[in-house]
Amino acid sequence: MYKSHVHLQEINDSIILWKYMSFSKFASLICLSGLWFSRLGEFEDVFEGTYPEANKRLRPEIYGDDVIPQEVYDLIEKESSSIFVSCFHANDYESAAMWSLYSKDEGIAIQTTAGHLKNSFSSYQRDIYLSAVEYIDYEKDFLPEGNSFYLATYKRKSFEHEKEVRCLYSDHYQNPQEKGNAGFNARVDLCKLVNKIYISPYAKPYLEDITRSLVQAYNLSPEIISSTLYTLPR
Repeated sequence: MYKSHVHLQEINDSIILWKYMSFSKFASLICLSGLWFSRLGEFEDVFEGTYPEANKRLRPEIYGDDVIPQEVYDLIEKESSSIFVSCFHANDYESAAMWSLYSKDEGIAIQTTAGHLKNSFSSYQRDIYLSAVEYIDYEKDFLPEGNSFYLATYKRKSFEHEKEVRCLYSDHYQNPQEKGNAGFNARVDLCKLVNKIYISPYAKPYLEDITRSLVQAYNLSPEIISSTLYTLPR
C-alpha cells in the first residue's frame, strides 16, 4: 500500500497526473489490473541511478573531513538497481510533447490524481512511495545523499518537460521473485486509479471502439475521451 516517506516530499492529493502509453501497455494494465514498475537501470537515460560529477567535486567542500570514500558511493549506485519505478506526468492539461514521445498513433493516456493513485494501492502488500522528480544540472548541482531513493527522484534538466511524479518501490532485500527481472506488475484497484481515458489525437477511429470494448469487458466505466488537441472547433 501507499506510504509516506521521511525523505520524500508529500504529493498533494489534488494534483492531476497522466500516464501516457501504447495501447498494448494500456491493455496490460486493464487485463492484469497491474501497474508496471520498471527497474531503475532499465531506462534509456544511462544517468538514471547515478550521482552527478558535481557530487564528486563538491563532497570535500560539503563534508570536510567526514567525506566518505568513493567506493561507498559506487556501492550505493549499484544498489540503486533494486529500486523500481512507475512514472506519471503532472499536468492540468494534455501534453502534446508526451503524446508525441510516448504514445503516438496507437496511444492511450489515463488521467488520475495523486490521491486516487495512492488509494489504488490500498490492497497491495508491498510498500509503495510517491515523489515528484526534481531536475538539476549534473555538471553544477549537488544531488542530495543519505537515501537511495534520491537516485530515482533526480534527473537531468534535459528531461524537465516530463514533469514526472514517480511511484517507488525498493527491493533492498533482493526478493528472489524479482532478482534479474526488468520489472513487475503491482496490482492496483482500477476503479480508484482511472478517472478518465484519453485516446491519442493521432489515433485512427477504430482505437476508440477497441478501447471502449476492452474497458466494458472488465466492468469499468471511466469517461473515454478522444483527444481534440489538433482539431479545429466547428
